[in-house]
Amino acid sequence: MQPPNASPPRRSVDEHGRAIPMTEDEVRQRAEEAIRALDAVDGEGDEEQRQTLDLLMKLIDEDRMSYRRRFP
Repeated sequence: MQPPNASPPRRSVDEHGRAIPMTEDEVRQRAEEAIRALDAVDGEGDEEQRQTLDLLMKLIDEDRMSYRRRFP
């Protein structure tokens, strides 16, 4: 759920399905927003959902182009 003052997310593709180039800042901002969304649901759900989120976070960290982890 977006805060009331948030703008809608920028589209990734044009009306023909072609990728729209993004700046490094836009890519970084999207990544940070995705992390905030995952953090927001971190404590929710039952045990199976918790295990699924833990696995998702582990897999995201494993496939990094950088040495820095996304999740502590």
